[in-house]
Amino acid sequence: MQILAIMIGIQGSGKSTFCKTCLSKYERVSLDDLHTRNKEKTALDIAFEKNCNIVIDNTNPKIDDRKKYIKMGIDHGYRIVGYFMQSQIRECIERNSLRTGKARIPNTAIAATSNKLQMPSKEEGFHELYYVSITEDGFNIDEWRE
Repeated sequence: MQILAIMIGIQGSGKSTFCKTCLSKYERVSLDDLHTRNKEKTALDIAFEKNCNIVIDNTNPKIDDRKKYIKMGIDHGYRIVGYFMQSQIRECIERNSLRTGKARIPNTAIAATSNKLQMPSKEEGFHELYYVSITEDGFNIDEWRE
């Protein structure tokens, strides 16, 4: 069974680095790269058609943000896996300050996303859910505890 992985976390929490490091063989779909929902939908349609593992590399802070991806994945027969990135705003702001150009976002955007962040739950439709933290050696992945 193919996997649809959904990243969850504020900007600067390490989502994209995690994808590139731990999910590098997945088809990565990110609004940061695609810029519009229409292009995102097209990329997802192509990935589902190719029947490959997919990772949604967006902040996905709210249950409603995640719901549409979970439904799409289930409708295509995918196993739904969520990765929640542990984060502290000050660390995310620090990582953001190292970015350049359009990759660097206003600190207020990080705070705004943090304020609307809703903790994920298997009740949303996730088959598996993990808590990810950044360590000196890379990433630590723990099973979710409700």
